[in-house]
Amino acid sequence: MKGKAVRKKYRDKFTNPEIVKRIEQIENSPQMQSKLHSVKNGMKDNIINPFLVIGAMVGFIALRAMLGIYSILVMAALVYFWNKYSKQRRTELATSYTDNFLLPVLNEILPDTTIDYSKKVDVKVMQRLVPDSQYYFGNCHIVFGDDYKTEFSNMQAYTETEDSEGHTRQTIDFCGQVLMAKFDTKINGHIRVVPVKKGKVLGFRNHGSYGKKTKIEKEIETESIEFNNSYAIYSTDDFYTRLILDPKIIELLNDWKEKMRVCLYMNEQYISVSFESNAFLFALPQTKKQVDELSLSTEYEKVREKLSGFYSLIDIIGEKL
Repeated sequence: MKGKAVRKKYRDKFTNPEIVKRIEQIENSPQMQSKLHSVKNGMKDNIINPFLVIGAMVGFIALRAMLGIYSILVMAALVYFWNKYSKQRRTELATSYTDNFLLPVLNEILPDTTIDYSKKVDVKVMQRLVPDSQYYFGNCHIVFGDDYKTEFSNMQAYTETEDSEGHTRQTIDFCGQVLMAKFDTKINGHIRVVPVKKGKVLGFRNHGSYGKKTKIEKEIETESIEFNNSYAIYSTDDFYTRLILDPKIIELLNDWKEKMRVCLYMNEQYISVSFESNAFLFALPQTKKQVDELSLSTEYEKVREKLSGFYSLIDIIGEKL
């Protein structure tokens, strides 16, 4: 009889102080310092000078005075070429930032990691985490070089409403990060662990855009009062919910709630988590000062804690299955 396959664990990679030291040593080496100096100078060339924008506005005012209605045609042409120019500069900036700062760090931890800055995690994953939103935007799609091919991206979810005067109002429902790992969980259907907001809506617990309990779901409570006051578990598989959500995971989720809202969604194919940090990680530098402040070790610190928590979650679930 074959024994249970031993799953490789990754949580220690993000808590190991030796990795931080190694990244700092690489960054501080004369060869890397010389390379980063050259890279930063190139990145600065792709930072769009705000004075160019101001100059363009002044130029348009002058053109309008001289050319009248024809100035609109000239301005349309200028806007077209400006959009094309700024998009190219932004693409070059993203490529330089990704290739010279993010990839060297992440490949030091998990070799074969890949990044596509312009893409995001599959929108279906986002919809299941924040189901009551209408639109989903994301960037900085990272596929880590682990056995699960864990995916990461920034995400913003929002809805649009129209007031009585016909003005469209945009409401941001979620801003933060999403992580997803392909995992054969054997769950029949899905399990959702959603954060609870303060106050009730029509007498029901308020989950915001994370979605209330559906007709096919059953609400499951744990023995932890702290957990039950902060999260709701909605599931279509009672057995695996009670098997997976043991005290270790309850403790992990309780720890996360002190820092930010966290939502967990699992089905038979993958495990996903959203972190409502209210900020995008790995944002492209917008000024020359921000370029000067870029650091390999600083970029690593931005994501280390979230990855450590996510891999801890996967490791604990893997021990149960």
